[in-house]
Amino acid sequence: EKYSDAKFVIIDGEPNDGNGNALVADNTVSIFFAEQESGFAAGVAAALELQTGDLGFIGGMEIPSVQRFDVGFQQGVAYANEKYGTSVSLKDENIVYSGSFTDKALGQQLAATMYDRGVKAIFAAAGGTGTGVITEAKTREGAWVIGVDSDQYSEGIKPDGTSVILTSAVKKVEKASYNMVQAELNGEFPGGQTLILDAANGGVGIPAENPNLSEDTIAKVSEVYELVKNGEISVRAE
Repeated sequence: EKYSDAKFVIIDGEPNDGNGNALVADNTVSIFFAEQESGFAAGVAAALELQTGDLGFIGGMEIPSVQRFDVGFQQGVAYANEKYGTSVSLKDENIVYSGSFTDKALGQQLAATMYDRGVKAIFAAAGGTGTGVITEAKTREGAWVIGVDSDQYSEGIKPDGTSVILTSAVKKVEKASYNMVQAELNGEFPGGQTLILDAANGGVGIPAENPNLSEDTIAKVSEVYELVKNGEISVRAE
């Protein structure tokens, strides 16, 4: 209201009246993502690539966006087990919310505990706390991490040039931002709206390049992603 001549794009947030009722003004667009769908794709990918064993999930604070990653990931693992004959588990003890997005040491400690009990790959949806998970994975042989939000492959590179990032559950924030600038330039800014970016409009998924996934895994994940995209597979958000 104070800067009515400016345009605002809010990622993962929506102005409200304090009682949960949205108040998105005409100079504002709120954008959310279907994190459950990218989590689902990452779960399918991890199960297909590893075939057997335990997976883990370390979240930051227990907020809806992180919970959607968690729920989608669990569904993806279950789907791969059912449809492709993988035998991968995600036990309750290996699903942990750290309560922080900034505690790298805590992330490393939680990851060490999981890896010590045999977890092969951890999906870290925990911001800076997740950086600690990557740090711990780099100290171990054969330990994997599934990145979040963006392609974290480069963050997982070890001195030998390989990366501990198996794949990442991606939210295409750059696409959302670009599209809004383009819309404004074209006089089509969708002010007052709340948008959801999902598989159907190409807003979520896994990276285009996944060096640690086999061609067969990538092909199968692509098939599954198309089923999510066209609505043949419905991924629960909670």
